[in-house]
Amino acid sequence: MDPLRILLLDVSHVTLETSVDMLEYPLGLLYVGTVLKETFGERIELRIESFEYKTTGIARVEALLSEWRPDFLGLRSLTMGRGPLHEVASLARDTYGVPVIVAGGPHASDNPADVLENEAFDAAVVGEGEDTAVELVERLLANGGPGRPELDGIAGLAMRRNGGITLTPRPYIQDLDSLPIPDHSLIDFLEINRGHVDFSFRTNVPHANLFTSRGCPYLCVYCHQVFGKRMRSHSAERILDEVKRLHEGWGITRFQILDDIFNLDRDRAMKFLDLVVREDLDLVLSFPNGLRGDRVDAEMIDAMWEAGVRYISYAIESGSRRIQKLIQKNMNLDRIAEAITRSTAKGIVTKGYFMLGFPTETEEEALQTVAFANETDLVLAMFFSVVYFPGTPLYRMADEVCDMQAYSLGLEDDYVEMRDGPYSFSQQRLKEIKLKAIREFFFSPKRVELAFRVLPEFFNQRDIDASMLVALISSELEESDLEPAVAERLHRYLLVRDRFSTREGFFV
Repeated sequence: MDPLRILLLDVSHVTLETSVDMLEYPLGLLYVGTVLKETFGERIELRIESFEYKTTGIARVEALLSEWRPDFLGLRSLTMGRGPLHEVASLARDTYGVPVIVAGGPHASDNPADVLENEAFDAAVVGEGEDTAVELVERLLANGGPGRPELDGIAGLAMRRNGGITLTPRPYIQDLDSLPIPDHSLIDFLEINRGHVDFSFRTNVPHANLFTSRGCPYLCVYCHQVFGKRMRSHSAERILDEVKRLHEGWGITRFQILDDIFNLDRDRAMKFLDLVVREDLDLVLSFPNGLRGDRVDAEMIDAMWEAGVRYISYAIESGSRRIQKLIQKNMNLDRIAEAITRSTAKGIVTKGYFMLGFPTETEEEALQTVAFANETDLVLAMFFSVVYFPGTPLYRMADEVCDMQAYSLGLEDDYVEMRDGPYSFSQQRLKEIKLKAIREFFFSPKRVELAFRVLPEFFNQRDIDASMLVALISSELEESDLEPAVAERLHRYLLVRDRFSTREGFFV
């Protein structure tokens, strides 16, 4: 029998057509693919790809389906990629006759009903994918060749039944070290990122990604909950083995750690950082996904610096203590402000993530977020619009405040655009507050000085220039609006910004 042809495809959607072009290799699918190859060997042929849906549409996917002709297509996406997720599935089934198509990832886990409304999908993987994928492929191989086998009874797989959905939950993998180290030879991971911006906002930098833990005990209402509410983690030694394999096999020295909360287990985090120093690997590490900032202390910052950490994103979300409680983030704002000060003073590029437009949020509370950002020693910041994704507690919270059926959700919208929502002021005022945030944060003398001093610790000049131009265009400021010392520092950016992009509206 010919090998079963498997295509695992990560589908993303970015609506900022003329700004960042961000594409990362799909580490989650690489975990799944590695387990499948280890389990089935030559009985399968496997291909893993990333696809970013932009103005080019799905021509690249059509070429891939035509060339590869998979027997099984696994699609992974966030909810923001819902549109192209459905489009690719329908294309694969209707035009190329792919026999079995399954969705996985955050959107499928949070909203399997949406996935299964599309008849092109046979099932949706809910939760972790490795064990479910193995059982599914076993079923396909037992079927004796291409075709649609019975998939009933596979834990972790949601399916249509009698006008509804059936799902037997699959227990989480408790011992993550039992999983094989992702086999990066299965994917052209360096080529996928070529010419694109990585999660740490560097362009065209060879790097690898690490996902060292799963699950988070915090109850933030806006989060997808794919991995459960208890942290499970790889050991420090196992993480180092993965780093050394990538370092020795591909020459990788730059790593992004993508955990939700890498530093929840402080002892494990400190042990890994110490091992990196002991091995003398001369790495550059970044945390683009957000450490838990109020659990970062002076000793940890010193250890991170010694291990090569040069970039940290602190996910703060709101400067309002009431909103912190409402969204169950419960961030200790005093502690994270101290962690930011210490990190920046050490020379680490610190970036704050903030969200505007939570349910019942007042104008005063939104302005508290702007004020908090301005008062910190953050080097960079992003002010996002809250997006209410179905399947999250945030959506249910919003539905109690207003009729979410009438709310124009815009699932394919990004976090940058301002939209109407269940906050207690107008959309126009929200836009004004965001513009105020960008202007006051990026163009104070303090922030400009920090940017020119600290950004070169991590970014090359091209990326620094891009960051400055993006902030300047988003601010809509003229040179005369700036303080003289700031205008002088930014003069060369003011000269060229009109040629950088013609896009109207916010970038950041």
